[in-house]
Amino acid sequence: MNSGLLRVNFSAMAREDLQEAYDWLRRARSNFLKAKACVDVEGVALEDLCFDLHQATEWALKALLLYLQRTPPPLHDLETLLGQIAQGGIPLPELVKEVAKLNRYFALSRYPKLQNPVSRQDFFEALDLTEETIRWVEEEMVDRGRGR
Repeated sequence: MNSGLLRVNFSAMAREDLQEAYDWLRRARSNFLKAKACVDVEGVALEDLCFDLHQATEWALKALLLYLQRTPPPLHDLETLLGQIAQGGIPLPELVKEVAKLNRYFALSRYPKLQNPVSRQDFFEALDLTEETIRWVEEEMVDRGRGR
């Protein structure tokens, strides 16, 4: 993943506000990397890893909202978060629009019998969506730090 976030112009906003956005993004990356590393660990459920991917995506989107100086709502619905980002005038790439598919993993983690089990294909699709979303958030933050 791109680690170019350190190139952002800190004069764009208060240093502590930037730090909070980066803290959320750091946690997003952490959950993403944990899910990616544990896919072949015996005894680890794919449903749990997909929950981590939902969480990573949620935190990345909330990082972008914070970077845009908007308070993220206390909810977990990715479609709503995307809507708030779009309302801020940021165009959403087609692939990123698909992250709402990950919402099912939030409910599945709390109510395992509600949905079908997660397949490896489901997991890798979720992994790709999450990685693309984190990459997009990083690029948006870097570009906006340059005054775009």
